[in-house]
Formats: sequence, C-alpha cells, structure tokens
Amino acid sequence: MGKRIQKKLKILSKLYLAAMAAGLLFSAVPVGAAGVTVTLTPSSSSSSPQDVAIAWTGSAVYGTGSTVTITTSPAFTSIATGTTITTDLDGDLTPDGVLTSTSTNSAVYTLSATTTLNTNTLHLLFTFPSTAQNYSISVFSSNPVDIGSALLYANSGNLVTVTAQVPAILAFAIRNSADSANTNVCNLGTLTSAASSTCEYRLKIGTNATNGFTTSILANHDLATGYATMTQVVDNAASAPGSEQYGLELFGATVGGRDGSGGYTGAITEANAVGFTFQTDNSPVPTSTQSFLTYSSSFDSGTSPDLTKTTLVKHFANIHTGTPAGSYSQVVTYTVTATF
Repeated sequence: MGKRIQKKLKILSKLYLAAMAAGLLFSAVPVGAAGVTVTLTPSSSSSSPQDVAIAWTGSAVYGTGSTVTITTSPAFTSIATGTTITTDLDGDLTPDGVLTSTSTNSAVYTLSATTTLNTNTLHLLFTFPSTAQNYSISVFSSNPVDIGSALLYANSGNLVTVTAQVPAILAFAIRNSADSANTNVCNLGTLTSAASSTCEYRLKIGTNATNGFTTSILANHDLATGYATMTQVVDNAASAPGSEQYGLELFGATVGGRDGSGGYTGAITEANAVGFTFQTDNSPVPTSTQSFLTYSSSFDSGTSPDLTKTTLVKHFANIHTGTPAGSYSQVVTYTVTATF
C-alpha cells in the first residue's frame, strides 16, 4: 500500500510541475499587445549600406526606460546607427533616447524620456550582400507592448523577371486569284485585237517584323519574243483594245497590317514611283528594280482563302492587228525583305 501511495504522489507532483511550467509560459506572453503597421522608407534598395526609416504609430506614448527592439530575419551583414541619428523617436523635437546595442539581426533603442506623441520613426543603417533577399524588419516595444513587421526588399528580392522569345517570321507565296493554291504562271492566252486579255495572281505576304517589309518587282525584260517586243502601257493610261499595250494593275490588301491598337486593320501601301504609280490604274512592268508593296509594321496574310489580306496582281495585254505574231514571255521576280 505504501509504495502505491508513493507512486501516486510522484505522479501528482509531476502533473503539478507541468502545470506550473505551462503557467510560466503563459505569463511570458505579453497581455494586451497591440499590432502596429510598420512602414519602411525606402522599402526596397540595391544600395548597401542603406539608411532605412522604420516608422509606426504606437498604441500609446512610451515611458522612460522602455525599449524598442528591432529584429531582422535573416540577419544583415551589419546593423548600425542610421545616417540620420535617431534621438527624437516621436518627432516632437525633443530627445527621447538612443540606440544602446546593435548586432547583425537586432538593435535596441532605450528611452531616456517619455514620448509625447504616438508616431515613431527610427533610422537604422543596414548593410547587406549583393544577392537578392527579402528581410523581415520587426518592431517590439516593451511599454506599452507594440508589435509589427515589414519587409525590406534588397537587390530586387521581390521582383520576377518574365522572359519569352518570339521567333522571326517572314512568309511569301504567289497564289492563284482565289488564294486556294500556289502558282508561278500567269497565262494571257491567245491575244486578239478585239478585246483585252488578262491573267492574275495574288501575293500573300506575312511577317512579324517590327518595322514591316518592302517588296520589289523586276522583270527580266519586256514581254517579247526573240525578235519582237510588246509595247509597254503608258503609266496610268486606260486600257484600249485594238492598240498595242502591255502592263499590270495592282489591288493591294485592304487589311492585315498591325495598327496602333494591336489589331490588324491597316491596308498595304502600294508604291508610287515616277512612271510606275502602281496604286492607280495601269502601269508598265518595270525592267529595273522598283518598290512595289510596303508596310511599316507586322502584317497578317490570313489563312487561305483570304481575298482581303492578299494583294491581287492583274496583267493585261492588248494588241494591234499589226502586232508581230509569236510566243511572248517574260519572268517577273518579286523580292520581299523584312526589317526586324
């Protein structure tokens, strides 16, 4: 019986000691602590050492002998008195105290007088390495108990750099008039003095070049046989069946160009060189390189078929009864250059 009683007493003793320890832990937690908003100026910096103004509004004035402890996580390389030395904590123009100790992760400001205002600013000089890091700066006052925290973002520790690559695109195809298939042939057929003969194709140009593209045109020679040459139409002259004329008409894409709002509503620009005003009426086909089509930004040629984002080129020929017989031909070369 005696041993059982002794065991029970030991168990009760342990329970009592556990309760006492819990009570001590509870009493160590500040009662009625006030949360305060802490602001840092600057709140971010890539310059070390950096003077930081730590500001907060306390729940009440601070009494003589009370302390304000600043703790940091992680630790800085060093913490020192700010370049603006804080003797006046509350900004009422009277001294309130001084820093009494600093380490790499804490600083203690001890009050030698009672503050008169609740607004407080403490300057500290933080030294930190060049790596990106976010530092928690916490405030804890002893009388009354005010607690709060803010972040100092060092060397862009709060920034995320997002990158992406868009590959350069330049596309060009010569398509039939319906934009349903590629073609490299424009057949005017058998010519007659009674009516004009025509053939046509589309230029399908697409690019994401920032400064757009230019297109040039060049024929290897006039429309000719080995012994006769078709007369080129005079620039802007009307088609006149029964007379000898050869040339082209141009109908530029009406949409597809990137506009200022991010849409693609811009019309392609047709060149207007002397003797080759491609954007109006008929024009001769140049045998020296001439600018043909341009756009100053990216251009969307659309999916096929697309008759608004592609440019229609129409060749025509009229003959006179005296036009020499034979098989006439020429090769027209288009060159597209983008400026990225």
